[in-house]
Amino acid sequence: MLAAPLWLAVGLASLALFLRGGTRHYRWLYRPGGDARRRRFLLRALRPTLHFAVVTLVALVALGRLHALAQLPAEFAPARAAAIDLAGGTMPLDLLAWSTLGGLAVGGVIAGLVERWRGRSVTLGDVESVLPTTRGELGWGTLLSVTAGVTEELFFRLLLPLLLVSCGVPGVAAFALSCALFGAAHRYQGWIGMAATALVGAVLTLAYLLSGSLAAAMLLHVAIDLNALVVRPLLSGRVR
Repeated sequence: MLAAPLWLAVGLASLALFLRGGTRHYRWLYRPGGDARRRRFLLRALRPTLHFAVVTLVALVALGRLHALAQLPAEFAPARAAAIDLAGGTMPLDLLAWSTLGGLAVGGVIAGLVERWRGRSVTLGDVESVLPTTRGELGWGTLLSVTAGVTEELFFRLLLPLLLVSCGVPGVAAFALSCALFGAAHRYQGWIGMAATALVGAVLTLAYLLSGSLAAAMLLHVAIDLNALVVRPLLSGRVR
């Protein structure tokens, strides 16, 4: 079917434009002038919404696959079986949610206190440009966390793997490639940050496949980002 290769090309082109960065093509989305950091936060929320969420939703509607938002696509069955073999079983959504939130809460507190003690951020990769520095920016950190958690999971955990599998790529390889591209989408963090993000993508993929719920991967992603962009900056004392 030609539709899948066509939309795969559209998706990859959208990702390439996202990676290109810059602000010139997005000036119509916000009013120039004013606070530079505010514009930067706004742009970081708008760009993935356009390049990831909008493209995914339009593609799913065009392909007649909008139900994939709520139901694991049948094409993912082999990858899910491999994930179950790797993990030794499936994972109930409630267990995934509570164990994840508990782990992130404990880890966030420990990391935040360590950062306060050391007087600098303890992160893999360069994320200083997106970290809030004032209490007024914590709202932006929350917005970025929710935006990234929703838009990136739509694109990297659903659309890209679905299109790749539809084009004949084996399920596991499709998810692996999507994780690599997920890491590349965070190139502003440097090579270490990209590698770490790709590994996080693998964890999110497992959460999606084991639970069978895209919402589970989204919630986990949002929680991870809230930990990094809100909880830890507060506890570390970097927020004034």
